[in-house]
Amino acid sequence: MNISSQQVKELRDRTGAGILACKKALQQAEGSIEQAIDILRADGVAKAARRENREAREGVIRLRIDENGRQAALLELNCETDFVARTEDFLTLADELTDLLLEKGEAALEEAGPQSRVSDLAATIGEKITLGRAVRWQKEGWIGSYLHHNGRVAALVELGENLPEVAGELAMQAAAVNTPYLNEAAVPEEEKNREWEIFRQQVQDKPEAIQDKIINGKWRKRLTELCLVNSPLVRDDKLSVAQYLEKKSSPSVELRDFIRWRLGES
Repeated sequence: MNISSQQVKELRDRTGAGILACKKALQQAEGSIEQAIDILRADGVAKAARRENREAREGVIRLRIDENGRQAALLELNCETDFVARTEDFLTLADELTDLLLEKGEAALEEAGPQSRVSDLAATIGEKITLGRAVRWQKEGWIGSYLHHNGRVAALVELGENLPEVAGELAMQAAAVNTPYLNEAAVPEEEKNREWEIFRQQVQDKPEAIQDKIINGKWRKRLTELCLVNSPLVRDDKLSVAQYLEKKSSPSVELRDFIRWRLGES
């Protein structure tokens, strides 16, 4: 009996079973989705069906950088429990998917093979597993990375020069401080206006002649919380990231971009 790809997809969506298992079950059930579900359940393959409404909040983040340092892959694989997140099979799958992402890009993860690997492992382990965020970061500059030892926080930075030690330090900085913007120019105008209005209200009781000076000081301090280049260095809070870059290179190397992930964030 001919089984359509749409039937296979529907059965996979409802059970989490692999492509081959779904096709075989549909052939045995002569195309009946409901009977095929019963067959998979009887075989112990459709365990994932009972987990569809559960949330996969645990997991790991994985990253890779190519040998040229100008392309990186960042991937999140999610599961329900920390116990599963530490198993060899789960970590191996996360690593293999990250390698695939680096080599072929995000679209490759949507293909049947990788999707089947995820659903097959979910059926084997008996826990919901989902492929979360995935990005292949391609840059003209040089990329530095940091992955926390527990696989829950990761960061990438792009520098204008090839300085691996500096790039690694700044990637760790990005992971630690969690600033939303790279620099002052990246702060949306509406957010800046909102902050300044708050500052104006805070200085209403101050002499008018010094209000602008106080507001500017408050804004400079706020930038240390909003922008990576303005943040105090974790290893030496007497230096900002911008000052650290000036100290490490002459002329100062440009910090061009960054990305930071924490496990479970949307």
